[in-house]
Amino acid sequence: MSALVLAPIAVAAIYYGSFWYLLFLALATVGMSVEWCRTSFQKNVSSYILLVSIWLLVALYFAFDDFVEVAVLGAAFASLGILGLTWFQKEEREWRGGFLGPVYIGIPVISLLEIRGTDDAGMYWTLSLFLIVWATDIGAYFVGRGIGGPKIATAISPNKTWAGLIGGMLCAALTAILVNRYLLDLDVQPLILAFVGTGLAILAQVGDFFESGWKRYFDIKDASNLIPGHGGVLDRLDGVLFVAPALYILKMCAGS
Repeated sequence: MSALVLAPIAVAAIYYGSFWYLLFLALATVGMSVEWCRTSFQKNVSSYILLVSIWLLVALYFAFDDFVEVAVLGAAFASLGILGLTWFQKEEREWRGGFLGPVYIGIPVISLLEIRGTDDAGMYWTLSLFLIVWATDIGAYFVGRGIGGPKIATAISPNKTWAGLIGGMLCAALTAILVNRYLLDLDVQPLILAFVGTGLAILAQVGDFFESGWKRYFDIKDASNLIPGHGGVLDRLDGVLFVAPALYILKMCAGS
């Protein structure tokens, strides 16, 4: 039921772009910031939430206004600020990895905004991103469940198998070829597209492992209960957060 509600909202935001897509990303940014700070910090949690959310929303606004370099610097400065608060205080320190939050959330969100842009091509690129990530998740799930076999890293994510990883890579490779044929229409050989899809699938899996490792460190099952049946925003976008910057670079290289 949650997916039936959220999926059309996400697709509509991507389709209409401009203010609506910015609003969608802003809400996702706040949601992820709250989840990251509530889990990563024990003291002054509200202050950390405000710091990270405000800094990233300002960075997102600068990116929307075509000041991408300033936006990226804003996310980096937020990380440096948290680094100073958590590493160099004399009293008991918070988790030292907490400073990664603004970069982990901010850079991908800025990339998502820039991938979409203002034209139809940006809409197709954004849809392609989500289709490849979804294909990776679906392929990894069904092949992993159907075949099983050796696990990749049980200490981080006990259910992930090598068979699932290969299944996700194959589905992403096929999806990359199909989205280029029906959406992007780039002058690129199918074999190269398959390699690109495979690489993006690996990045999506790395994003999944990163978030799983973060949750395992704090001994939690989901980032939050914000989305019934799905967990939190970070749980839904863990793969996207690693794929988005890479796809943004590919889009720039393609001149789209």
